[in-house]
Amino acid sequence: MPSPEPSRQATQANPSSHSARLILFLTVFLDLLGFGIVIPFLPMFASKLGVSAFGIGALLAIYSAMQFLCAPVLGRLSDRVGRRPIIMLGLLGSSAGYLIYGFAASFVGLFISRMVHGACAATVSTAQAYVADTTTEENRARGMGMIGAAFGLGFVLGPALGGLLGHSSLRVPVFFASALTFANFVFAVLRLPESHRPAPGVTLSFSRLVAPLLGLPRQLVGHHLSRLFTIAFLVTFAIAAFEATFALMVPAAYGYGAFGIGAMLAFAGLMQALAQGYLLGKMVARLGEVRVLMLGLAAFIVGLAPLAELPSGGFVFLALALLSLGYGFASPAVASIISKRSERHLQGEVLGVNQSALSLARIFGPLAGGFAYGAVGREAPYAGGAIFALMAFILALGVGGGSA
Repeated sequence: MPSPEPSRQATQANPSSHSARLILFLTVFLDLLGFGIVIPFLPMFASKLGVSAFGIGALLAIYSAMQFLCAPVLGRLSDRVGRRPIIMLGLLGSSAGYLIYGFAASFVGLFISRMVHGACAATVSTAQAYVADTTTEENRARGMGMIGAAFGLGFVLGPALGGLLGHSSLRVPVFFASALTFANFVFAVLRLPESHRPAPGVTLSFSRLVAPLLGLPRQLVGHHLSRLFTIAFLVTFAIAAFEATFALMVPAAYGYGAFGIGAMLAFAGLMQALAQGYLLGKMVARLGEVRVLMLGLAAFIVGLAPLAELPSGGFVFLALALLSLGYGFASPAVASIISKRSERHLQGEVLGVNQSALSLARIFGPLAGGFAYGAVGREAPYAGGAIFALMAFILALGVGGGSA
């Protein structure tokens, strides 16, 4: 039998939804700051341990693979026991993953650390469910944009801080990230209120818990929101291919070194944070989520397609602005539409399925981008990514009104 739907009145965080979301913003920002401190230096750290290029690819892929498998299960668990415990589990698992990473002396140690971290990486999708619990439909996109802004700022500041900390040893940033994430865990324990209290009598069994995982293929392709999951997959696939090859393309095409690449990525992160943290709410209020989604996809396509063949580096910043603003509008708009078209007592589970679609994109996007870059040419990942985004745009034409 289906579980009874929790009371809608029981889903508001205290002491106030605004202050709760501010605490949530800090929680996600600090989590992603730790992620940004460590991940850009993973290939260098692994290489020093003698890990091959294929092994480094496996280390990058296993995180997304574990997230793909575990996000729907943790999403359903958050529907049954509340968002707060799952967010705290994610933070504690991240801290443990970084700690294992810091002490690793071989590929196996790094692989285990990435498995642990990926399995517990439910912070973002559960945070989206938290936002759904504490916002009205009119403010849903603004709330989703807040999560995206925290995500973007973490990635802007994290690599810079990691570079400063890693000057003497590449292990120092990892231990710092572990300590930071554990402090964030303590902060969430003390300050983050619960946003979702299931109705009394809701039972939790192993079969119900793993049902989202067993039914994941059907959920991805047969769910009434599958069109939206596919849009999210396509645009994330394109941005993942961009992220995997950008640092290779820029020196080859425009002659910039590490400082220039860092400046470009920081600029892109700031544009994304601006889009999601400030502009998105105003645009959704005026245009609605579906139009903002389509506008974002159009800007993303125009910015991405010519990225490797512009006349000068100055034009790269213009293309990055379009790409980042477009992704900053499109990604939270999709999440907001998915949330609005899901039953309130299934928010965590459905957003977890969407997170699995994004994880799949982040498994295959870098592999496809790297292959296209080497086999076809440096323009291929960006022209190909623009084609994927164009497919998402075409699918978005059928999203308006009713269920997708």
